[in-house]
Amino acid sequence: MRGFAAAFALAVLWAMPGPAGAQPPQADPFGQTRADWNRPHQPFRVIGNVYYVGTAGVSAFLIRTPAGDILTDGGLPESAPLIEKNIQALGVKLSDIKILLNSHAHFDHAGGLAELKRATGARLYASAADKPFLETGRITFGPSVADPFPPVKVDQVVKDGETVSLGGATLTAHLTPGHTPGCTSWTLPVTEAGHTYQVMFFCSISVAGNPLTGTPAYPNIAQDYRNSFARLKDVHVDVFLAPHGAQFGMDAKLQRMKVGAANPFVDPEEFQHYLAAARKDYDAELARQFAAKGGYVWP
Repeated sequence: MRGFAAAFALAVLWAMPGPAGAQPPQADPFGQTRADWNRPHQPFRVIGNVYYVGTAGVSAFLIRTPAGDILTDGGLPESAPLIEKNIQALGVKLSDIKILLNSHAHFDHAGGLAELKRATGARLYASAADKPFLETGRITFGPSVADPFPPVKVDQVVKDGETVSLGGATLTAHLTPGHTPGCTSWTLPVTEAGHTYQVMFFCSISVAGNPLTGTPAYPNIAQDYRNSFARLKDVHVDVFLAPHGAQFGMDAKLQRMKVGAANPFVDPEEFQHYLAAARKDYDAELARQFAAKGGYVWP
């Protein structure tokens, strides 16, 4: 089994571990196929100067500033035209985008970056650990090995805690490895109606079929996950935005957006609840993989 089908036949940790989370072939744990992921979705303002410009199943966010705009992630290879159309529907020229950011080097979040970089002329910022995957268009471990994507040149390597600024918007990079070695979550303070909120553009902390033991291409993967869980417990998040809309209840929140009402995307407790559930799923999958090999799990 190859490609998207392989990736999500093995993706046991997005929603819940084990048979209860199983899905039909070629569907993710939310029951969505690759075609579902790439259905068009109307762009909308999330909060402040942050807009959603992704597809129905794969996120991309536009951060508007007076000096130009920042785009986070590029979706699937086939998502780039839809993202470009959504950006233009907001009245933004593609040439206004000056910076591209990547959360992680998987085909569904880095696949469209090469086309978006070509169309915008923007500079791509990414972590050192994921740079080789982005520039070769292929990751070397896990189910996504079977899904190559157009390679894209990284213009600027970002380190943990480093900031990227444009037109008064300053994003901070948080390296949260595990899902990929260079998995990068970004935080941005955003002001709306006199209040400042901490927005997180999350990378991922799910296992999603990754082997957690006996992985020569990523020998310290299990420890990286553990370190990232520990670190993320101390990060305050008011607005949790993730690589897939289903991970942060995007459409349900969008339906609740009303003029004059509280913004449903603001929920200071949501991220830590998500993190706790993800840690529980990770521990269960780690135990399952070790048990399958006749091993043990360290405390």
